Amino acid sequence: MPMLRPTADLAHTLPPHDVHVHLRAAAPRLVTVAHKEALIRAGESYGTLLTPEARPSDAQTRAYHDALSRNGERVGALVAGLTAELLRVYRAPVLVSLARGGTPVGCAVRRVARRWGFDVPHHTLSIIRGLGIDAAALAEVRRLHPAAPLIFLDGWTGKGSIFQTLRASLPTDVPPRLAVLSDPAGVALHAATRDDLLLPHAVLNATVCGLLSRTFVEAPSPLSGPVPPVMHAARIEEALRNDDLTESYLNALDDLSCAYTAEFTLPAAPPRARAPAEVVLRLAADLGVNDPHLIKPSVGEATRVFLRRQPAHLLLRDAGHPDTLHLLEFAQQAGVPVSVQAALPYLAAAVISPGSPL
Repeated sequence: MPMLRPTADLAHTLPPHDVHVHLRAAAPRLVTVAHKEALIRAGESYGTLLTPEARPSDAQTRAYHDALSRNGERVGALVAGLTAELLRVYRAPVLVSLARGGTPVGCAVRRVARRWGFDVPHHTLSIIRGLGIDAAALAEVRRLHPAAPLIFLDGWTGKGSIFQTLRASLPTDVPPRLAVLSDPAGVALHAATRDDLLLPHAVLNATVCGLLSRTFVEAPSPLSGPVPPVMHAARIEEALRNDDLTESYLNALDDLSCAYTAEFTLPAAPPRARAPAEVVLRLAADLGVNDPHLIKPSVGEATRVFLRRQPAHLLLRDAGHPDTLHLLEFAQQAGVPVSVQAALPYLAAAVISPGSPL
C-alpha cells in the first residue's frame, strides 16, 4: 500500500481538529471548460481533468448567503438529526466524508458529536465516478480504525451515481453505508430528509471546502478500469484564499445546530421514492436528450453544472421557488433555455450540452 503524504502538503484551510484529509498534493492537468468537454467527448476520463476555479461571482455569493439565511435553521436541524441518528445506530462510528461535497457535512457532524461528548473520528477522501473510491486512502482509514463501522457522508444525492460508484468500488467487507443531508434520489441508508433543497455549500466550491480543488488522478485511466493504485490528488486554489469562507461556514453550521441534544430526532423521512431519476430522464427525452449522463437532477447537481460544465437546458418544478432563483439567474446569464415541468420530482435538473459522455 502506498504511504500517505502528510496533509501539510496541501495547505488547505479545513480545521485539522475537524477532519483528516487523505489527498495528495499534485499538479493537475488544467484545461478550460470547453477543452474539458471536448476531451471527455474524445474519451478522456472526467477524473483526470481539472478546470481552475474562478472567484465566486456576485450571483454565487448572493445565493450562498441567501441559502444560509433562508435554509440555515433547517440545515442546522438536519445536521443535528443526522448526527443523533448515527450515534444511536452505531457504536463508535467513523465518519468518511466524500470530498468535496461531503466534507463540510462531515466536519459539522463531528462538531455536533463532540459537543455531545462523543469523539467521532472524521476522515475525508476522494471518490470519482468512473474510477471509484480512493482505495489507498480507504486502506489507511481502515488501518487506523480496523474494527469500526465506516459511515460515508455526502451533502446531497442526484441520480444516485455516487452511491452506485461507492457500492461498486468498496471492498466486499465494507458496507456502503451512505449518509446525506438531502436525499431526493432515495438511495442513502441514512437521510436527514428526502426533500430536494439548496444546501448553502452547493453554491460554492473550494471556498467552503478548505480551498481544495475537485479531486483527480494524475494518470489517464479507462472509465471502466481498476481503481488507481495511488492516492487521489487535489490542489489548493490559492487564487481564492482571500475569498475563503470555510471557517465561517463551519462556525455557522455549528451555531445553527447548537440548540439540539443527542435525544433529538427528525420527523421520519417518507419511503424512498420509486426511481425519481427515471421521471427526469423521460422529461429530458421529450427535449431530445436521451443520454442519462447528460442529465443532472437535484438543485445541488444543477448548480454544479452551471459552475463547472456546459449547460444546455434547465428544468424547474416551480420557477418561483426561492431555492432555484439563483439557477434562473445563472441560466439568464449563460443564455440557457428554461422549462418549467410541474411533474419534476426534484426542484431542478440541468442538461449538459449534448455530445459529452458525462
